[in-house]
Amino acid sequence: MMITEGKAPTDRAARYLKQVLSHFSHKITVEQAEDHGSATFGAGKAYLTATADALVVRVEAADAEQAATVQRVIVSHAERFGEKDQLKFGEFAPVAA
Repeated sequence: MMITEGKAPTDRAARYLKQVLSHFSHKITVEQAEDHGSATFGAGKAYLTATADALVVRVEAADAEQAATVQRVIVSHAERFGEKDQLKFGEFAPVAA
């Protein structure tokens, strides 16, 4: 199991969390609450959390390649939705299971 985590600094994290998960809810299984949620892809699962100062994404997948696939999908959509606010994720780092 590969677990990675990355974050994008923003004071509008809850907005982007809702936008990203709503977008994917038409295609895949999504669970959503006010400040957290998840999206289950074929390659793995993404957990999103809105904090006061960042959108945090934690990815769980079978291996590094699948984790990178889920990261790319989530990050590309979130950054596109947050383009006007210059939303940018830093590097995703491995997390101990």
